Amino acid sequence: MIDEHIAIFNKSIIVVAHPDDEILWLSSAVNKVDKVVFCFEDCADAPELGPGRRKAVSEYPLPNVSSLGIAESLSFNMADWKNPVETPYGIGITKSRAVNARYRKNYSRLENSLLPILENYDNVFTHNPWGEYGHEDHVQVFRTVETLQRKMNFNLWFSNYCGNRSVDLMLHRVSGFSSDYITLPTNGALASELHNLYKKNKCWTWYDDYQWFNEESFIKNHAGQSAGKSYGHIFPLNFIKTNFSEPGGPNITKRIAQTLRRKIPSFRR
Repeated sequence: MIDEHIAIFNKSIIVVAHPDDEILWLSSAVNKVDKVVFCFEDCADAPELGPGRRKAVSEYPLPNVSSLGIAESLSFNMADWKNPVETPYGIGITKSRAVNARYRKNYSRLENSLLPILENYDNVFTHNPWGEYGHEDHVQVFRTVETLQRKMNFNLWFSNYCGNRSVDLMLHRVSGFSSDYITLPTNGALASELHNLYKKNKCWTWYDDYQWFNEESFIKNHAGQSAGKSYGHIFPLNFIKTNFSEPGGPNITKRIAQTLRRKIPSFRR
């Protein structure tokens, strides 16, 4: 564990996929960083999300928040999470050619949009390599930021949340982790305020009754460096059990149901 007094919030920024991700996975950092950037906005299979997100960002209680305004590729639930494959642009999309094409294009959009922004920062906080509970967009945002880290040499800190859906992908990465991390108390007051803001604007996508952990950790990414074999060393996980088909599941499951009702052609090579 690193010294908690290290200046990790000097020239710092949060980059997350969607509005509400920042308060779910990085609540302890939201009011400490210099800027928060959201990547995705409109969503074709949930038309209310785009306008709701724009309204929420305009009413945000903290300054210096912005959105790249990229449309979602509709990648959620389109990877094979039982046999996940890491790719240069995120995670392998196996269930739809069209989604795979959009997903790859979004990687380029993200890299081009984030490059001029991140050159001004020393510390970047973002999603982890397995996408927290297992969201393809989260994996893609991490991969993009990691690519830019290799070019720009900023410090990259990723969240420590994981779930039963994403644990296999997490295990792919475990031997390369360093034990450089910092643990901070989550921000319950700000979490409640932003939860209400997103709910009011109909763009809250997680469990309505979600209870935040008391603490969360940020793990330092060592892109381009050998962290050595870190077996026998610890790193903390906030583990979340999810079942997206159960009643009362997160609002994102409504989008899954809509997607499944459409006829999705088989992915052919």
